[in-house]
Amino acid sequence: MPRDSEATRARILEAAITEFSAVGFSGARIERISERSGANKRMIYVYYTDKEGLFTATLNEVITKLVSAVTPDHNDLPGYAGSMFDYLIEHPEAVRIAAWRQLERPTTGPQTTDIYAQKVAAIRAPDLSETAKAIPPTDLLILVQGMAGAWLHTPAELLTHDGSDPQSPQRLASHRAALVEAVRRIVAG
Repeated sequence: MPRDSEATRARILEAAITEFSAVGFSGARIERISERSGANKRMIYVYYTDKEGLFTATLNEVITKLVSAVTPDHNDLPGYAGSMFDYLIEHPEAVRIAAWRQLERPTTGPQTTDIYAQKVAAIRAPDLSETAKAIPPTDLLILVQGMAGAWLHTPAELLTHDGSDPQSPQRLASHRAALVEAVRRIVAG
């Protein structure tokens, strides 16, 4: 039976995403990635050269998907915040990998400058409220994205403070609604 190199690469990358999102670059072990992927450790080195190459490939995969997943619409920044929240809840590994990148390898990973330039340009629309126009577009995007990801950065003690299960569909929906309303108020002035 011939080897399927693309399937092997995909299994390795998926295992690497799991490993790096859990323990970061420093804590990750090629042996665990090999075991999880069912791929020979040697194949990891053949496809990705070394641990650094595998981490870079992981960042490229996860971060490119993250920044490309949801596009802001200057007519609906609250909707953008809600959609970004949905994406992050469905892909918590994206938040963890992005955090590990900032902590351990801030200059490693994909070039997303063009993607962010498009997002900022989408926010520079003339029909935004005066309040929203008073915030520089880059800062407005940072604030909206930060608010969208805040749930996943908040300590469990605060998330459970009201006695609810922070992962329940009802609680997530309630927080999403609060997020969308907060962004609506920021941009509505």
